[in-house]
Amino acid sequence: MTKQLVFITGISLLFCSSAWAESQPIAANAQAISLYQTRVEQANPDKEALSHSEKKVREHQDTKIVEKFVVPNFHKQSGDLETAPNSFCRNCHSPLPHSKQLRTRTFNNMHVRFIACETCHFRPKDITLDYQWYDFEKNQTVDGKGLFRIGQELDNAKQRPANPKIVPYYQGRPALAFKNQPFSNAVAEEWKKTDLHAKTLIRAKVHWPLEKKGPDCQTCHDEHKSLLNLTALGATKEQSLAMAKHIIPQFIRRYKKDDEHITIREMLQ
Repeated sequence: MTKQLVFITGISLLFCSSAWAESQPIAANAQAISLYQTRVEQANPDKEALSHSEKKVREHQDTKIVEKFVVPNFHKQSGDLETAPNSFCRNCHSPLPHSKQLRTRTFNNMHVRFIACETCHFRPKDITLDYQWYDFEKNQTVDGKGLFRIGQELDNAKQRPANPKIVPYYQGRPALAFKNQPFSNAVAEEWKKTDLHAKTLIRAKVHWPLEKKGPDCQTCHDEHKSLLNLTALGATKEQSLAMAKHIIPQFIRRYKKDDEHITIREMLQ
């Protein structure tokens, strides 16, 4: 027990160290410590969270990336799976992280190409977040005009870039962490050299501010109330309406059984 407490105390100190408290400039609007990093540092995981974290650490296996993927993932998309490799989540998670829910995983993974993980999974109840487009390659906020891939005037000859993505903002800067920050580097380095007990706490604290389950489809695909202000994000009136009435989220909401299927004809109506 004493040995375990020593390890846990050491990791707790890491979360409060100067390496975690500093932040390299990511962009003009992302220089200060992000809201997500602050919540991780303040995290106090309960026994259930620690138990779940230990189970996940014990089961962990390194992901093997297939260099040449034969079957394309989605219609009219580039073959490059990587979207924003400098995202903090990519330290551990694969480019297409949704795999468990057979009925929704493809639809969810499609969203990964234009929505950051934190947009769905970092939803603090005591804070009002804003949402903007963030370019992970240029490290800056960008205008969303032309970034939505839906509508009658869609030109399929033009490929949509792998990013920018819609990102949660707080007080004018992204409310997430990036790979190339001292915070992320400290987590990665400590993970490599610690044992099971320390990794359990690290994982639990990193996930504590996050929601395991993302919001229901109708949270964004709704004509009257949406988490995202699609018009402010650059969508036209036609595109906003098309996303609000999209047949796939409607199907997912209405039908729950595995033997119920949506047809191409229904999608084209």
